[in-house]
Amino acid sequence: MNKRLFELIMEIRKKCIRTEEQIRSRLDLTPGEFNGLLAIEFGEKITGLAFADRIGLSPSRASRVLSALMKKGFMEQEPQLQDRRNVNAFLTRQGKDMRKKIFQEMSVCEKKITDQLNQKQFQKIYQALSLLAETM
Repeated sequence: MNKRLFELIMEIRKKCIRTEEQIRSRLDLTPGEFNGLLAIEFGEKITGLAFADRIGLSPSRASRVLSALMKKGFMEQEPQLQDRRNVNAFLTRQGKDMRKKIFQEMSVCEKKITDQLNQKQFQKIYQALSLLAETM
């Protein structure tokens, strides 16, 4: 029986979630912390609202994630010059290092996939997934 496209997407999603959970467990990160660290580059400063938007959470929930990341030493914040009620958040050196660990872990997973594909297969899958992500 052929699976529908949506069923294939769900199957891939479940496997990716399982892998993400394993990575988060090894690095002792919550889902919010994991996504928060992926949402900002080292050296970049973003507002709390931009942070919330990037991780797909409400501003109040994103604020709690930011607080947890600050408590672990991964992020800091500073008041904005033009409006001291708002803050800019940024990664610390420790946050940069944790972000690097996340990407290393993700690369291990990606390598397990790419090792089973030749270059042409990889390119086809990459293009198809890119198109899928755009159209969704």
